[in-house]
Amino acid sequence: MNMNEMELLYCDLQRKKAEAESRLLEYRKRLDDISGQKQSITIKKIHGDLYYYSQYRRDGKIKSRYLGPVSPGSIAEEERKQMEIESLTDEIRELQWNIESLERMTEYLQKRRKKEKIVDSLLFEVYWKDEITARVYARGSDVIISRFTDNPGKQLFAEKKMTRYQLGRIFELRCWEKDRPDINEILEYLGLDEYNPYEIVKKTHGVSCNDYIWFRFPGEKITSKDVLVR
Repeated sequence: MNMNEMELLYCDLQRKKAEAESRLLEYRKRLDDISGQKQSITIKKIHGDLYYYSQYRRDGKIKSRYLGPVSPGSIAEEERKQMEIESLTDEIRELQWNIESLERMTEYLQKRRKKEKIVDSLLFEVYWKDEITARVYARGSDVIISRFTDNPGKQLFAEKKMTRYQLGRIFELRCWEKDRPDINEILEYLGLDEYNPYEIVKKTHGVSCNDYIWFRFPGEKITSKDVLVR
């Protein structure tokens, strides 16, 4: 997902959340206007006669309210009122759940937006031991590679251009497997709270036990002796 798509999705989530909150206020007002609460209507037989009662919960206890003797349609208004209360209560519960879900999605997207903005412009050099093999510049979804060797044993990049997704896959190949049993302990050791290949290679310099390739990021005054494990 590029930044434009992310911004559109963020705005859409904000719009849906605002609409849901507006409906929630409307339904709560309608429920207050009814001046009632959710209850069940039962029939009790007392001294041989049948009577309607409503049962509801208050302060953790079951309460009863007399509605009148049983006769056709005598509690139709009470039933209509209860049907509306139940419908509004269900709608309110559904809207509250939707708003909470939208808030979680928005919060996650905000973190993604900040993270994407941080790595939107990316520059680093690739070395084989102390020999530079490539210089990589990424902006937005485009990645430009200046290659300084064609030796496949020293070079990670086959082309001079690639997508941000392809670069992300290369980062992943320079990281530990995401589903290894001790990955959370490794991330904690690196000071990371989630599996993010870009953040991982910044910490590890993309070092692998299988070769002598490593990454140098801007501002780092290091050589192969500082990062290689063999």
